[in-house]
Amino acid sequence: MSEEDLKVSQVHTSCKNCVFSVYKNKTQSGCKLNKIDDYKNAEIPVIEVQDGEKDFYVIDGRFCMFYRNEDVMQKYSQDSWEKIVKLQTKVPYHALIFIGEDSTFKEVKSACNRLKKQEVKPNMVTFINKQYPKYTQEPEKYLKPSVLLGLLSDSGFHKYNLKNVYNGEMDDRSLVDLVFDSSKDAPYPFYVVFESSFEIPDSFSKDLNDAILIKMMQIGFAKPVDEINGMIVNRVAHKKHAGNSFLVNLEDKIEKYEENGTKFIYEATEICPNLK
Repeated sequence: MSEEDLKVSQVHTSCKNCVFSVYKNKTQSGCKLNKIDDYKNAEIPVIEVQDGEKDFYVIDGRFCMFYRNEDVMQKYSQDSWEKIVKLQTKVPYHALIFIGEDSTFKEVKSACNRLKKQEVKPNMVTFINKQYPKYTQEPEKYLKPSVLLGLLSDSGFHKYNLKNVYNGEMDDRSLVDLVFDSSKDAPYPFYVVFESSFEIPDSFSKDLNDAILIKMMQIGFAKPVDEINGMIVNRVAHKKHAGNSFLVNLEDKIEKYEENGTKFIYEATEICPNLK
């Protein structure tokens, strides 16, 4: 197909000048990162195009996160290009950890350690401290906020914060919304939610990255394995639909108000099978 005859959506990617395009003579035969195969396997349109100079692929309906031209990459040695782009394209995420009324220091520290063991560590970690109302009444029986902050600091996360819950009547979804509102401009496309007692699988972050970057899953919302654990949320979707406001769960809003909304909703186990 010639460029003149090409009809694509407004969002698309031309592989013509990408440094990872593989050419045989003037015809593109593949991608050094195997992204052409990934797109085809995900049933994303890959169109063959001719422009008189080269025959190359256009990825229709997607902006390829791995696209790089020589102007961008010339400051790096060529043998490091693949390593650099793989580092640059890891999916940033914000981890929300609920500290329950009965959570112990050992349990919370274990949750931190599980996050630190992830192949792709969270860019931000927030503790949601549900012990705080009881701590104010009986401080000797519950975790001190200063101890929790110290644990976050010692864990070496890039960014972190502690949200003490003042209203013990708020449900978990409302607390998630409260945390989101305080960080809604953070540059992380996803947030994930766990209780401190939950055993986060070591493969969780890799599975999340593979789902987005290899399987090309368009995740708006991933349903938790129970009330809250394993919930994965696209921040754009949360912001667009005002989260779980008006006592309506976000996933229900996506399904009702987005065109073909169900295709953006997954079970968390579809993304990370080891979630239990």
